[in-house]
Amino acid sequence: MCKRLIMVLCVSFGLWANAQPVLAQVNHVSINSRQSELDQPPLLKVNLVAQNDDWSQLSFYLRQKVDGAMQQQELTVEPINRFLLQITGAKTVTDPNAQVIIMERHASNTVVLAVIALFDAPLSFASAVRVESKAFGSTQLVTAADDAPQNTQQTAIAAKTTTDDNAVARQNTSGHCQIIKDNSDTLWRIAERYKNEWNTSVYGAMLAIFEANLLSFSKQKIHLLLKNAPLVCPSSAILAQYDNKAVDREVFEVIEAKHAAK
Repeated sequence: MCKRLIMVLCVSFGLWANAQPVLAQVNHVSINSRQSELDQPPLLKVNLVAQNDDWSQLSFYLRQKVDGAMQQQELTVEPINRFLLQITGAKTVTDPNAQVIIMERHASNTVVLAVIALFDAPLSFASAVRVESKAFGSTQLVTAADDAPQNTQQTAIAAKTTTDDNAVARQNTSGHCQIIKDNSDTLWRIAERYKNEWNTSVYGAMLAIFEANLLSFSKQKIHLLLKNAPLVCPSSAILAQYDNKAVDREVFEVIEAKHAAK
């Protein structure tokens, strides 16, 4: 009788455990940059590193005070790459102390993962445009830097209609540019060699190489560069994402630790 009761309890616990929501297990979240200012709708890029690259349970909100009352609007999220999201909103930001709230939904409750001041993020006028990405097997967003500040909503629309062909052409061209390396080269050494040519930091160069050459890394882990695998040059659109050394270093170190832990 006792054994039977224990067995029933074990089965019941197993069913309960399987019914629990799987946590996103976010390793890192921060605002990479914003492409909007006060009195404009929010447009920003967010760095996010999660286990299994699963963001399905995450929600993003903008919280601001309007006419003395606190208001919150849900933001739209689209992936740029595995570690970078484009976040947009419909309502104008009028509060200089506006915050971005990142939440994780569960069956029974919602957990706040981060509260970040929107205007503490660096301003970078780079708009998002869609291109076909073979590396991720789906349509992705890439960035194309603008020459001067503009209305960001208009900029995004203009970039979409006028630079799609150019962005695709750049990605196709990158396939003909081969990174020169030998079997003793590490990812760091390659990035160090190319960083000035690509106008980025060694961390930005490593992230760009990884994004453009996922299949050249064993199990798609950033610390496992395959010796004999060829590497193509990252497109200018990919490189445009990595223009902040401090942010790129933090993201690289989080990704490296995540991949090494598996």
